[in-house]
Amino acid sequence: MTKSLRSRNGVVAESWEEPAALIKEEAFPKPLKRVERKAQEEGGEMWKKITDEDIQEALFCQSVQKPPGPDRLGFKAIRLLWD
Repeated sequence: MTKSLRSRNGVVAESWEEPAALIKEEAFPKPLKRVERKAQEEGGEMWKKITDEDIQEALFCQSVQKPPGPDRLGFKAIRLLWD
């Protein structure tokens, strides 16, 4: 028996497409309004302000137990290659 996937507000994903939509919504949430507004004001170039320290902090706060992504590299491998 498999469990049904439910959204945060309790709606059950019934069709084939709904679980994918729920997972996408959780994995890739919409940015906060103030962040989105600031990105628009600055011409969508906020990515230029990301520093190596920001990337390192994001990388090293993740669990090495997470499965690898499509590139087949897990956080443990990327951490070993960071320097």
